[in-house]
Amino acid sequence: MEPNRREPNPNDVLGPAPSCLTPLVEEYAALVPDSREPNWELIEAKLIDHHEWTPDAAHSLVKMAKQYGWFFLRNAAALAIACDHEDGDLGI
Repeated sequence: MEPNRREPNPNDVLGPAPSCLTPLVEEYAALVPDSREPNWELIEAKLIDHHEWTPDAAHSLVKMAKQYGWFFLRNAAALAIACDHEDGDLGI
């Protein structure tokens, strides 16, 4: 199967999250007062202080979200699910 080569358009309206992700999207949306200009440092701090992420894991999560975005990461999540690979090799 050929990958979808369409470039992500930041103006695209996102469809609803898959039902399995809806609770997580809602939880994390509460951390982001302005999705157009997220304060990545504040989000990382809230993950550590209020959501029990370790500093390394919170930093990695924020870094991946910031660097790769939802278009890339949704494909990575789908591949990990297809491979039944729940926890990554980084051990965070």
